[in-house]
Amino acid sequence: MSSGLCCVRVEKPVRTQFIRALVRGISDDTSNDNGKDRISALPNDVLCSIVDLLSIRDAIHTGTLSRRWKNIYAHKSTLEFDWRDIISNDANTYTRGNVAIRNVRNFQRSIEAILASYLGTKLESFKVQCCFGNEHPRYFKGWINFAIAKGVKNLELAFSCDELSERTDWRAIDYYNFPTHLLPSGEGSNLRHLSLRTCKLRLDNIFTDRFSTLTSLVLCDVKFVGRVEPSMFSSCSKLESLTLERCYGFESLHFDKLDCLKMLVVKRCEGLRLIRLISVFNLTTFHCIGDHAELQLRLGRVPNLKDVHLMLKRINVRSFYAWLEKLINPHYHTLVVAKCG
Repeated sequence: MSSGLCCVRVEKPVRTQFIRALVRGISDDTSNDNGKDRISALPNDVLCSIVDLLSIRDAIHTGTLSRRWKNIYAHKSTLEFDWRDIISNDANTYTRGNVAIRNVRNFQRSIEAILASYLGTKLESFKVQCCFGNEHPRYFKGWINFAIAKGVKNLELAFSCDELSERTDWRAIDYYNFPTHLLPSGEGSNLRHLSLRTCKLRLDNIFTDRFSTLTSLVLCDVKFVGRVEPSMFSSCSKLESLTLERCYGFESLHFDKLDCLKMLVVKRCEGLRLIRLISVFNLTTFHCIGDHAELQLRLGRVPNLKDVHLMLKRINVRSFYAWLEKLINPHYHTLVVAKCG
């Protein structure tokens, strides 16, 4: 089986049914077993695991189930704040990057109220998706610092909520200058997965240090600035999975001798003309969609490559397919080559 990234989210109706089932379960336990509440008698780590499956809002609601559940949500190891869940009215519509200041403040207060009451010592995952980009950067720094201080392993930050495929005016977007220096440094870092959406990422010595411990990196709608070089990911020696979607600011990407890299996805990166994969021995999955007519691929010594999906503008499908079939693992699972319009 080829490796991949999968995100599972419990939908709202299911979460609501889950809470109601808990209420019924607690009520049944109390009435049928001499007033004992067997569900609430479960160990803390089990209750926390249950709460981790819920959204922040529903996790807080479990505090009404019984006294035993009152502060369980405050130990939740996964915190996810989605603008569209918190600002649930017509004003949350993303229009040219502008949002009402009252909604920004409501979103900010909602997050900071949760963080102020947080009682957990370790944070597995911290996710924020909002719509105000670089308009209110001071809020983000505090949230990032909180997550890092709790030893977060999975950090996902999206600074826009729109559908990128439907965006018509890219000049209207004020990209957030991501503060790379806030990320943990060196081998003491617990951070393993980082996902960033709609921001500027400066390539310098700080980038080289802070990204070196990551095993998974997802960059979507990211503008690279600073010392941009084809081998900019060469310092990410532990990287196992890399996704670049609608990123720009570079013309070439070299992934030579990244020994741990298993999965590479590159989609619609404007201005990209060359992808080079040489001696990436553990690479098993490579997906590429290229919008640029001049995009070229150079592959060599990728013996474990088993899952390949390529869509390019200027390509002879038949000859390219035959070349790849000789290059990759003879026991490949999927080989798709197509010409995009």
